[in-house]
Amino acid sequence: MIQENDFKKQVAKNLVYYRKLNKMTQNELAQKLNYSDKAISKWERGENLPDLYILQVLANIYGVTLNDLASEVPTSPKVTLRINRLLITILSMGLIWLIATVSFVLMILINKDLVKVAWLAFIYAIPISLIILIVFSCIWGNNFEKCISISAFAWSIPLAICLTAHGLWYLFICIAPLQILIILWFVLIVNSKRNKNKEKTE
Repeated sequence: MIQENDFKKQVAKNLVYYRKLNKMTQNELAQKLNYSDKAISKWERGENLPDLYILQVLANIYGVTLNDLASEVPTSPKVTLRINRLLITILSMGLIWLIATVSFVLMILINKDLVKVAWLAFIYAIPISLIILIVFSCIWGNNFEKCISISAFAWSIPLAICLTAHGLWYLFICIAPLQILIILWFVLIVNSKRNKNKEKTE
């Protein structure tokens, strides 16, 4: 029979394992649970254990069972949470392109003269699918992924307009200062996180 201290150490080890597997910091997890990061730290050091309800909440966040949190060797999910999220994002974006393809085919079937207009369905699918990417990166992604997706969307708008109405290439000039602002925002967020981590270590 497992001793109490050994059980605490095992649960603590698993809590660290699943938090890192989900690419979360102690601070991010604390905010989700409405607990202090000090409490999370104590749990992960095995000094204290969360109550049964919080363990169940943690299991739900990590996409595992209570048994996974208490078992000696963490059983990695066949498909990690991150891969599932990636698949959901790809499927959502794929749906946009499916709609664009169906629209393209229908317009040609209705009138073959609409070929020049029909291909625009693919052009506008680019910014629309990037909106999906922004939404999911804001929900699940990190700041770098947010920065990339927002930047790609910003450049896709003038691209779509230029391909629709020729000769509007100067619209790209308008996006340049916006891109600089996006990069500065990303740098500001990264620096603020570094400062918070320094304060914790001190």
